[in-house]
Amino acid sequence: MKKNIFKLAMVSLVLLTTACTNDSENDDMANLAQLQADVEEINNTALTGPWTVTNFVDSGKNETADFEGYGFSFNQDGSLVADNGSVTVTGTWSVTIDDDSDDDSNDDSSSSNDDDDCNSCTVEQLTEVLTACEDWFVDKLERNDNDLEGNFTGYDFNFSADGTVTATSGMETFSGTWEASGSGNNIQVVLTISDLSDIGDTWTLHEIELENGESKVDLRINGEDRLRFKNGCTIGDFNGGQSNGEIDFNIFFASPENFNELSDDWNIVSYSATRIELIDESSDGEIDLLTFEKQ
Repeated sequence: MKKNIFKLAMVSLVLLTTACTNDSENDDMANLAQLQADVEEINNTALTGPWTVTNFVDSGKNETADFEGYGFSFNQDGSLVADNGSVTVTGTWSVTIDDDSDDDSNDDSSSSNDDDDCNSCTVEQLTEVLTACEDWFVDKLERNDNDLEGNFTGYDFNFSADGTVTATSGMETFSGTWEASGSGNNIQVVLTISDLSDIGDTWTLHEIELENGESKVDLRINGEDRLRFKNGCTIGDFNGGQSNGEIDFNIFFASPENFNELSDDWNIVSYSATRIELIDESSDGEIDLLTFEKQ
């Protein structure tokens, strides 16, 4: 996705003088305040649905008809529900200030405190993050080059400080344990959950990513297998932070396939009380479009 962002290197050049430093800090805070206000306004707008998809162009193909008859409800709890009267599909949504991090990158480096690459991660920090929020879900699961997150649609994971973890799906409950040890980029997380063999394993903590309205814990095995838990909760105080990006409208559906194609960190083209226009431009210049309109 091609992002229109502030470049930290350019900011560093501006900060060479005291006067410029003061101006830059004032600009950053003004920009952050505006972005936070915009995030709140967009959230409130989305909550006033239901909405319909009036345009969806994916890789140059118009697939709007796939969502004919569906009403989309963006709910306060972060759930996104599409219903056509006989079929209901549930996903998640959030509106966040984009930190320009590439979630799918193998790059371990990061210059943002809110996008920690775990050079300074601790077991205590991981415990605090996992236990601060309820109902984590599997955002990504890759085992042996297979994408398996769709197998865990509807599963909620809850971690306790005493080392227990439960996974619930409908009327089913799976109990297990979790344990973390080590420090920095060498924190090992042992997950043991009966009957969930794709989740249970010894993982290495890769990243803790905390944003306004979104939290992620990314685990890896040998840099290949990947498990990422996600939550729509905010951990920490973001009022005094800084932003180096714009706003993302995040949508995630694990399944079915046509709804999964809506999953992306969309950029906002425009929004009003009756219309939300989104865009995603990939690195090769291909543009996807998604428009919601009020029913």
